[in-house]
Amino acid sequence: MTDEKQQNATAKRDRGIRLTVLAIFSVAIILVGGFFYAFTRARVMTTEELKSQGAYLYENPRLLPNFTLSDDRGEQVTPTTFQGQWSLVFFGFTYCPDICPTTLAQLKSFYQELDPEVQADTQIWLASVDPARDTPEQLHSYLDFFHPAFRGITGDFLEIHRFATSMNIPFTKVPGGGSNYQVEHSANVALVNPKGHSVGFFRAPLEISKMKRAYLSIREYY
Repeated sequence: MTDEKQQNATAKRDRGIRLTVLAIFSVAIILVGGFFYAFTRARVMTTEELKSQGAYLYENPRLLPNFTLSDDRGEQVTPTTFQGQWSLVFFGFTYCPDICPTTLAQLKSFYQELDPEVQADTQIWLASVDPARDTPEQLHSYLDFFHPAFRGITGDFLEIHRFATSMNIPFTKVPGGGSNYQVEHSANVALVNPKGHSVGFFRAPLEISKMKRAYLSIREYY
């Protein structure tokens, strides 16, 4: 065999080896990537599994009633406001002495544990059950203490009541107390999907790790 033919044969062999190694490497990357995706992707839980994590889903998603309210920036809030993102809605008030600051601190921890891409379409809301005292400015100042991304909702009492009732979140003003009155309310956190439908709630007391697992699973389900 001439030197030229030998060189061509060697080059061809080396090229074949490189292509084989490249093919094996590519397959390995695909397999590892698929395994990593399957491992990190949230598993869709059953209804009973979700309940064990503190999440309760309605059998059928519920349309929100018509209402017109205001957010903490003075902008209008209607049912369409909740479309295009996941919303967690906590009904409380800024003069609440214990349940509300505790729950908002927990929601802050929950929110901060979410990956950036999940945070991007997750909105945390505080809907005031005390709209007489909770002005947009009051809500904005209060929520900014917990997280600047959190938003507030206030407005006409009957509109707030209609909104809360549609999510099975009861509340009532405690008689007496003068200007320092209190409002009894649920500590559950309602969940609205990107279609603007009420789909369930997270039952209090909240456990952040369980809440996160359930939330990510519910997102996969819908």
